[in-house]
Amino acid sequence: MPLSGVFFVSLHHQSNRMTMFKKTDPNPQLDIFTAPSMQLGSRASKKYSDPNSWHNQFYSLVTTKIDEEIFKPLFPEGKKSGRPNASIRILVAMSVLKEGFGCSDEDLFEKCEFDLLTRKALGMELLTDVTPSIDTYYLFRRRICEYQERTGFDLMQLCFEQLAGKHVHLLKISGKCVRMDSKLIGSNIARQSRYELIHTTLVKFLKTCTLTHLSPEQEERAKEYLKEDSSKTVYRSDSDTLQSNLARIGNFIMEMLAAFPATSPAHDLLQRLFDEQYVVMDGKAVLRDKKEVKADSLQNPNDPDATYRAKNDQKVQGYVTNITETVEEGKPNIITSVQVETAVFADCHFLQEAVENSERVTDSTIEDLYADGAYQSPDNREFAKNHNAMQLKTGKMQGGCRWELIPHDEDGLTVREIATGNTYEAVKAVTKQGSRKRWRIPWNNKTGWRYFEDKDIKAYQLRKQIESLPLEEQHKRNNVEAAMFQYSFHTRNGKTRYRGLLKHRMHAYCRCMWMNLRRMVIFQISTFQRSIFALFGPIREAFGSFMAISRKVFTCEADCYVSLRMTTLVRLDSKYAPF
Repeated sequence: MPLSGVFFVSLHHQSNRMTMFKKTDPNPQLDIFTAPSMQLGSRASKKYSDPNSWHNQFYSLVTTKIDEEIFKPLFPEGKKSGRPNASIRILVAMSVLKEGFGCSDEDLFEKCEFDLLTRKALGMELLTDVTPSIDTYYLFRRRICEYQERTGFDLMQLCFEQLAGKHVHLLKISGKCVRMDSKLIGSNIARQSRYELIHTTLVKFLKTCTLTHLSPEQEERAKEYLKEDSSKTVYRSDSDTLQSNLARIGNFIMEMLAAFPATSPAHDLLQRLFDEQYVVMDGKAVLRDKKEVKADSLQNPNDPDATYRAKNDQKVQGYVTNITETVEEGKPNIITSVQVETAVFADCHFLQEAVENSERVTDSTIEDLYADGAYQSPDNREFAKNHNAMQLKTGKMQGGCRWELIPHDEDGLTVREIATGNTYEAVKAVTKQGSRKRWRIPWNNKTGWRYFEDKDIKAYQLRKQIESLPLEEQHKRNNVEAAMFQYSFHTRNGKTRYRGLLKHRMHAYCRCMWMNLRRMVIFQISTFQRSIFALFGPIREAFGSFMAISRKVFTCEADCYVSLRMTTLVRLDSKYAPF
């Protein structure tokens, strides 16, 4: 059996094994003979035990603060249901360290086995403490994903919010002011041409099926597709040949969907691909025009959740992450909400849920929210208005501003074209809907008129209001770019190591828990330094005054000494002069 098969059987066997829930002992017994601090030299022992070092800060602010009760539903109830589980807080902390270091699973377990600082960060202070096995680590993460698929509850999100809430209350951070931004994150998949996508999806389906009950002709064609290298086919074929191949493979896919039951593995994936790429006409599969294929279509069969999105010059097949953090002068910016969806979701989609998540974590009502113009939408403005008159302060709205619209009187409207400076007095136009107002000006188009509505006037007024924000208010939103840079720091060419929406969510929560820790550590160090400077400020001033007085005294003594010396030299010169 290949190694991958052995690994799968091992995980499957462990998933069926009964495991009872048991919390980690908060006060483990220490042994002076196996404690590294007792075996190290004085210099190394001092660094190992330094409470301000990252590993001790991680242990006190992350590992010990993880609420293991959150993950209790993953384990069956009953005291005698099986062996006790591995330490949950160590498993969660290992995930946070992995995203903090940006390392592979192999490197993570090597650090957990042989790196004393990493072991101390996880709470394994003794050399005899055993690291959870890699099978246990994978099984725990898989159980979290399966539980969310089954119930809809994301336990890792609950863990993140619980931990962020403790950090917020520990530092007494007010959640009244927040800011948010989004980041496109690519999935760990290859970009495929249309033929490669269709061929690899078909091959993925055929590998899970038994081909013996197919007709001899169908079985032979299936084997040909299994042997084919689609990338080479695309490289060696011209456009006409590819179109012919796409039509032929589409008809074969239709035959396979009819030959195998809908309960077959990967049948739903192949059916989805066929519906997105083909249409049935006169009993034959006809390839759709590229313009008809939507952005949420299948991008790669290895990650069915990934979707496509083009943002500015960036083209991504994957997901979008929305991060919300607190803004308070003199306090660290703690991330309070993390949302991950497929790439087709617009930024304005995240705002309302992010507000609810952040208020739940900080236990306070948001008064000011800073974001860019992509978060502007009529629904979000109405939400902000009804949400305790929350101030939605965004950057410039999407799209350009071609017209300046100045309403006057009851029905009057002055229109000025910004590019040319031409001014028009708009005339009120008659509409079928009585409550709807509309104006028009003469324009060189097919109808001869250019129309403006109430929504155009409101959009222009909103743009002017946004542009009038002071620079310091605009800078508050701009600083959130640092969080997006830190979040994607370990990605390779904008891609993560993961595939699937649930795994990307888990990655985002763990990465943001690490970011919160680093911000708290930096804040505590800077606060300590400021306190030291404040303490020694008066001493430094007194010492400066003393040095100034000393310099004056020394200068006077030096001047007297020089004067006395010069007088003596003059007398000597006079005494021994030849004349």
